[in-house]
This record gives sequence, structure tokens and C-alpha cells, in this order.
Amino acid sequence: MKSLLIKNGLLVSPVNGHRRDQGDILVKNGKIEKIGTDLEAEEGMEVVDAAGCIVTPGFIDIHTHCYPKAFLGLAPDTLGIERGTTTILDAGSSGADNYEDFRENYIDKCKTKVFTLLNISKEGLIHGHELDAPEKIDIPALEKTLEKYGDNIVGLKARASASVVGGLGLKPIAIAAETAKRLGKPLMVHVGNYPPALTEVLNLLDKDDVVTHAYHGKKGGILTEEGHIIPEAIQARERGVLFDIGHGVASFSLKVFQKALAEGFDCDLIGTDLHVENYEGPVYNLAAVLSKVIGCGEPLEDAVEKCTSAPARHYGLTGLGELTPGAIADFNIMEFTPCEDIVEDSIGDQMTLSKKLVLKKTIYSRGEDSEIFEHVAGKQ
Repeated sequence: MKSLLIKNGLLVSPVNGHRRDQGDILVKNGKIEKIGTDLEAEEGMEVVDAAGCIVTPGFIDIHTHCYPKAFLGLAPDTLGIERGTTTILDAGSSGADNYEDFRENYIDKCKTKVFTLLNISKEGLIHGHELDAPEKIDIPALEKTLEKYGDNIVGLKARASASVVGGLGLKPIAIAAETAKRLGKPLMVHVGNYPPALTEVLNLLDKDDVVTHAYHGKKGGILTEEGHIIPEAIQARERGVLFDIGHGVASFSLKVFQKALAEGFDCDLIGTDLHVENYEGPVYNLAAVLSKVIGCGEPLEDAVEKCTSAPARHYGLTGLGELTPGAIADFNIMEFTPCEDIVEDSIGDQMTLSKKLVLKKTIYSRGEDSEIFEHVAGKQ
């Protein structure tokens, strides 16, 4: 459709001054035309009644695995539009050797907007253990790929975990950090099982780099044995390093995040790490992860900002993540409803939610056309 009107929604986009104020949004030719109250529909225009619902910019999930040929991968629309997220970043599933296949056969053919964090390993996540040998890193090939496809590749990715780097330890992460800095691209680093030590990884990172899985419950994490934030994390944040939830299958602890909040060390970004092993639980979708983060004490408005305007601005995704005239017309329409749902983190700990976000409709635009995806109750 070329035009539609969203009526009576509770608008949430803090960067644009919207904190659950009731309003209407007029969409024309895939862009937001006007935001106001008592806007009138034109003849023949699709009208969406969002009364009682939260209306946000389309969600941006900075951590997914949507290259199906990678060992964790699923189709982009399975992890994107179908789960209430209009824009997703693939976090290192492809490298210089296979990015073109990923782009031609998946990125360019799906409805979900997909951007890429190119793996520092040339093979990406096709086999795993992708950084355990020097010959798996080809920086000239990476540079060539980035130069050719800079419209889509918005950063680099490396996994700092014992099962990935093998005997090379910290060396691949040091190469990734130096390369990202030289090329002017943010590096996302997966932090997991020692070695290398989180403290050593953090010391390599600089402004605009991102630590994903920042609040995992594994040994040697972001908290000291006394429950305080490690000094290296505080120093990294002072340098401009950002910290992402990155829930994943084994990488988010409700207790760790709650303790970090109590210490004043909130997350900067909220990604899911959705892939084949967790998309049917415990992660499900970005709205479900937001519900957990909100349940830990994060204000709704802050949570929304961390998966809309914050990632859009960080990764230079022009026109996305905001409710403002001229922005691309991507939206989530959700209920924020009372509940007594028991949810789990990725290590089996549970909490009872008092409220949760329930996806109702996702509106997404490509070019001048907009479409509405209806979410089925019980399948989210």
C-alpha cells in the first residue's frame, strides 16, 4: 500500500520526545508524512486502530544469525519480520569468502532489512572454530569486501571464546580490534568462556566498539566475586565502548543484569543473538527480551530506545529507528499488558513478569510500499 494512518497509539520514541503520548501517524510512500492528533484519513486509505497499544519505531536487532548456510543460521524473515523486527544485523555469520553469497541469495531477497557485521574470519560461521588458525584471517580480502559493499557492511565481528580462538588466545581479537579501528568501523566482540579473559578483551576495545553477551553468568564475567562491576568494564565505557544484552542460548543472566543495574551499569543496546538453537525459546523474539529487561528494572522507554534510535545512530542506519516526519515507515504495534508469566534466562534462572510486550502488528516499508504483518496470538 502507498498510504495508511495509524490512529490513537501510545507513541514511544524518546529521542523524538514521545513517551507514551497518544497520537496518530500518517504514512505516505513508505515514509512518515505527519505525526499529530485527530489526523483524518484520506479516501481509500488503510486505517490501523492502535488504541491502547504502544507504537514504536520498527525494532532493530543488532545481533542475529540470518545466513542459513552458517551453522547457527536461519532465514532473515524468520528472525526479522516474523518476530516483530523490521531491521536486523547479522553478527558475523559471513566472512569475506561467502559474503557475496549471503547478500545475493538472502539479503537481497528478503522483506526484512538486513545489514552485516562481517566476520574477521574469512569463512564466517560456516564451520565454527573460525579463529583458531592464522590462515582463517585474510585482512586484504576483508578490506576488499568492505570497500565493495560498504552500503551494507556496517561493522566487524569476532568471537572471543576458548572454543573459537583455540591456542591463538587473544591474538585474533587484537587483530580484529586493530583492523576495525584502522578502517573506522565498530567491532562487535562476543565474550564467553575463558580464555581469553574478559579483562584482556575489554582493554583492546575503543570508542564505538560493542561487547555482546555483556551480562552472561559464566565465570570471569562483568562482576567481581563481591558483585561489583570489574574496573576494566568501567574504563571501557569511559572510552566509549558499548555494552549489549545479546541474550543467546547461554549468554544472559537475569541475576547478573539486575546486579549490574544496581551498580549503575546499564546496557547501551539490546540485541537477541537469535539463531536456530534459541528462536523457539528461551529467546523467542526481541519483544520477549525487552520484557525480561523491563522486568529487571529497565524503564520501557529506555528499553525501546536501545533497540531503535540508539542502534540506528550507532551503525549509521539513516532513516530508521525514529518516529519523525521523513523517517522510513517501520513500526511495531504492541500491547504492554499485565501478566504473571514465568520466563527463563539462558542459564535456567527464572523470574515472574508483571507486565510484558505482546506483538500485534508490524508495519514495514520498502521503497514507496508499506505492508502490515499480523502476529498470531500464542506464536511469539
